[in-house]
Amino acid sequence: MLRMQIVFLSARPEMLSETIDHVRHFAPFFDEIVAVVPERLMPQFDSTLTLVSDEEVTGLTSAEISSISHASRNYLLRTEMLSHAAINDVFVMSDDDSRPLVPIDGSTFINPDGSHRRRWFYAMSAWHRDATDFDTSMQHTQIILSQLGVHHPLSYSSHMPQVIDRAIFAETAELLLAYRDRYVIQEWSAYFNLGAHLYPDRFADPEPFATLGWPQYPLEWPHQVVPARYLFENHHGELHQENGLYAGIPTGCVPDTIDQSNIEKIVRYKELETRVRRLDFPDDVDQPWTTPSRARKAAFTALKRVRQASQYVSIDENARLAELEGRIEQIERSKGSM
Repeated sequence: MLRMQIVFLSARPEMLSETIDHVRHFAPFFDEIVAVVPERLMPQFDSTLTLVSDEEVTGLTSAEISSISHASRNYLLRTEMLSHAAINDVFVMSDDDSRPLVPIDGSTFINPDGSHRRRWFYAMSAWHRDATDFDTSMQHTQIILSQLGVHHPLSYSSHMPQVIDRAIFAETAELLLAYRDRYVIQEWSAYFNLGAHLYPDRFADPEPFATLGWPQYPLEWPHQVVPARYLFENHHGELHQENGLYAGIPTGCVPDTIDQSNIEKIVRYKELETRVRRLDFPDDVDQPWTTPSRARKAAFTALKRVRQASQYVSIDENARLAELEGRIEQIERSKGSM
């Protein structure tokens, strides 16, 4: 059996601990787990892991690291950790909230011919949202990659673990070094687009992502590709709280019931997706369209009165609804700051 190393970024000891339980249950072929974590939190992480501090890999102080935006900090940590001796030549890179849903093995990441698999979720030029740091990273990375000769770059920031060749990642990071401090760059997309551009024989053709919970709620933005099967979950602990989408389902890995729990999550996610397409927003499940905001609920109730729910089945219409929800949120935030 192929043995591999998995490398996490984390500043949440409890979250990572639960995630590792899922990894050990569904992916025992990972024979080493490395976690890059803030120095001050190292004593709180599992001592059986290989722990490396953020400060060690970047050469920056804790305060300097904290002052960097979330997306830029992730890019910095993941590219700077490549020079650390703890990182293998080939490894799987992951987030601390990315959990396998089914048994996986090395073939999830590497094909029999040795080519590395890569999972995308969106054509970068088609992403038109502009509310978050992530949205900015989509725009900046797409522009830079296109100018470097990558045609039609895809976003591989698919909230699931993916396999990395350390030397190729370091080479792509070197090519982007002049842009790193000024622009917000996606490490996943920069690596897989540029890496395949430089070494096409090392990478398999792009495949659709396989992540439950990306987006967190169905139809927050329209899918370009839909997972044929969910291999991983983008875990959100709040969804398991009272009135949450996954209320009553444990967040931890309970071996005797984990398979049934994961299927139940998928069923609930898909059921909510069907209801949202009809503008039938549930009152007993927290979701971003009608709860907890009265203004939001009134806005969508008005839409439903004007046009029948059946007219809102197209993905474009759902995109407009998601954009409207974002605008309402912005209005509410501005009112709250007054």
